[in-house]
Amino acid sequence: MAISHRHSAACLKSMNTQSSSQLHIRAVHPDDIPALHELLTHPAIIRWTELDPTREYQQTVDEFQTAKNGVHRLVGLRDGRVVAYGRLHHLVRPRLQHIALPTFYVHPDVWGQGIGRRLFAALLDLADNWLHTWRLELPLMPDNAAARHMAEAAGFEVEGMMRQAVFGNGRFHDHMLYTRLRPPSAAQNHPTTPPPTPPVHIVDASQVLIRPAHPEDAGDVNAMWRSPLVARTTLQLPSQEIWHARSRVGEAPPPGGHRLAAEDNGRVIGLITIFQRQNPRLMHVGDLGMMVHPDYWGLGIGSRLMTAILDIADNWLDLKRVELEVNTDNPAAVGLYQKFGFEIEGTKRFHAFGDGRWADSHFMARLKES
Repeated sequence: MAISHRHSAACLKSMNTQSSSQLHIRAVHPDDIPALHELLTHPAIIRWTELDPTREYQQTVDEFQTAKNGVHRLVGLRDGRVVAYGRLHHLVRPRLQHIALPTFYVHPDVWGQGIGRRLFAALLDLADNWLHTWRLELPLMPDNAAARHMAEAAGFEVEGMMRQAVFGNGRFHDHMLYTRLRPPSAAQNHPTTPPPTPPVHIVDASQVLIRPAHPEDAGDVNAMWRSPLVARTTLQLPSQEIWHARSRVGEAPPPGGHRLAAEDNGRVIGLITIFQRQNPRLMHVGDLGMMVHPDYWGLGIGSRLMTAILDIADNWLDLKRVELEVNTDNPAAVGLYQKFGFEIEGTKRFHAFGDGRWADSHFMARLKES
């Protein structure tokens, strides 16, 4: 018996509603690990994500056997079977605590049945009504039409395109950064404050030594972090104590980390870092961060640090993409990065709070030509 298109669509809608209504959503439990491993290693899911196709079972055990600070995890069950997994990563850095990153995966056996929509809604409820996170970020591949449609239906908008963000299936893929903003009125009406003019320390920049970081640099690095001008243009705080610098600079860098310091007559007056992503599908990407003591701004120290770290990125690590974030109200830094080939890919609105204002940030990247 033939079924008309209209009747078929009505039947499908009824089936989807029924399947979705039978979904039970709860927090992750250790007993879910076998089903989660099956879900996170399914080729059809790996295709649209940053998941590692060589993930072993013990890696899944290690990920789910304990709670993670700032990470909230849910599973969707139908007939007792885990068919979906959702994660909300709440950023815990003090100046970014309004940001959360939702992610969800649905088993291909139940695609098109409304399960992803229900799980996504549960993550958004957690973000909106329990954590008060009002900037949500969701990177998606441009050809992932189903996820993009779901994000747009939930009020997400595109802020930019991150080029060659992930490698998989033999080629590089871009990421569209979808965000949903619900800033409180206090944030929307908050005045912006121009940065004060820094003092100038006369020095011959060509005589500044660029070298690897050393544990004894911790005191000078902490002094830079505590400078309000440095804190304003980074994500640091002027209240940071020496213990933070000692734990960061006094220990070996994390895997993939490379740090260079700028030294003037025994004083560290600049630091630049690049971290190569350790996910096998992201190892072509490096995250760059830099700071220079305000006494030395405008003297070419930043250019020397950039030259040195990009030599490492290009000629020793073979990074294809180097990316960074910079406040839109820091035109000197934006100009410096553009001089070294970085391009603005988009702008994160209400990205960070600091120095009495909500700062937008450009996300910029430099791609190495093959």
